[in-house]
Amino acid sequence: MANPKHMMAVLKAGESNDSPASLNASDKGIEKKKRARVWLIMSIIVLVAGVALISYPFVSNWLNQLTQNNVSATQENTVVTMSKTDLSSEKERAIEFNKHLRDGASRVIDPFDSKESMPGVTEYKEVLNIANDGVMGELIIPKISVNLPIYHFTTDDVLQHGVGHVVNTSVPIGGESTHTVLAGHTGLPTARIFDRLNELQAGDWFIIHVLGEDHAYRVTSTEVVLPNQVDSLFIEPGKDQVTLVTCTPYGVNTHRLLVHAERTDVPAEWNDQNELTNRSIDSSVDMSRHPILFSILGIVCAGVVVSIAAFIAKRTKVFSKIKK
Repeated sequence: MANPKHMMAVLKAGESNDSPASLNASDKGIEKKKRARVWLIMSIIVLVAGVALISYPFVSNWLNQLTQNNVSATQENTVVTMSKTDLSSEKERAIEFNKHLRDGASRVIDPFDSKESMPGVTEYKEVLNIANDGVMGELIIPKISVNLPIYHFTTDDVLQHGVGHVVNTSVPIGGESTHTVLAGHTGLPTARIFDRLNELQAGDWFIIHVLGEDHAYRVTSTEVVLPNQVDSLFIEPGKDQVTLVTCTPYGVNTHRLLVHAERTDVPAEWNDQNELTNRSIDSSVDMSRHPILFSILGIVCAGVVVSIAAFIAKRTKVFSKIKK
């Protein structure tokens, strides 16, 4: 027969373990752990959302650059597969187009005026359109890391991801008495087109790659004008000119920044093997140009790590107490 005193002790011990105070403390511990877990999850979600929000413009620009690099590669592959006769015919066609433009009464328009950016000119659409994708060639500006296709027209769609050729200006094949005008946006959230155009100064150079040929232009001057001030975009007899256009000031866009350039010999540094290797401007994000961005990303990532570490340490401490 069991000892009555021993049974009473066991019952009391059970009552002690299942007492309201003991159960209440246990429930509080579980609730506290749940709150900590929810807090951690919410913190991580907020931090990840912050990283995504901050990095979106740079990631989207990177993706756009990759897409445009593929467009340029398609253009180059088309050129490579064409016969010399066909290339010569395309070039002559472009030269003839510019001659008619020079002899006619062309009307230069503001490239950012969507109402007039795409007239119904069938002949124009077919000039320098060897891949039937609306791409004329490439614009490469090493100083400001620009390497983008040049598209026909300056429609909203074109200017959202590349450089547009302004209608009623010479197509970018070069030659005497020509003036090509190329336009690009500044400050797009999804792509960097002419964001750094204001860094170009007299003496800087850029390349227009068209039909397998490199045409070099050296900057002669820059100016800021109103949208309707287009006098400096007209053809000057005997000169081979290119003007790059973007909106300014940043975010206001009431004026136009014009970067004027004239034909020059292809710079030696462009012909250098290192330059040839790096013609396709690196489309990755240049960390040295975005110290604030990457400082913020670093802080956010560190915050995520610290939060996780704190949560793990807290749980370890709780489990240690339970074991004791």
